[in-house]
Order: sequence, then structure tokens, then C-alpha cells
Amino acid sequence: MAIGGKITRFNMYQLSPYDRIQHQRSRRAEAAAMGAKQAAFAGSFASIQRNNATELGNLISKVAMQRIFKKV
Repeated sequence: MAIGGKITRFNMYQLSPYDRIQHQRSRRAEAAAMGAKQAAFAGSFASIQRNNATELGNLISKVAMQRIFKKV
């Protein structure tokens, strides 16, 4: 690379076309990895919420059934 330090949109034109493409590819790869990480995190959070809602429903159902059988 021809630039020492951080590459910004203002000094990117100083790079050769090959280096510019390589830099863009690496940025895209980083963004894809970040997106995959966030998707996995969101999926695990959704799974926790779904399990929590299911267990809460089971608990409410169990309490309701106990109340029904107590009154009879």
C-alpha cells in the first residue's frame, strides 16, 4: 500500500486500483462477518424470548389447572 496509516475516503484515491479493490473486499468481508455475528446474536435472543414465553404459558396453564381442581 502506498499510504501509511488509516485509509479514509479522502486518501483512498492515492491507492493503486488493485489496492483499492483489495481494501474494499476486506471491508466487505468485515461487514459480512459483523452481520453474521449480529444475526446469530439476534437469533439466540429470539430463541431465549420464545422459550421464556413458552415456559410462562406453561406456568400460567399449570396455575389455572390447579385453581380449577381446587374449586371442584
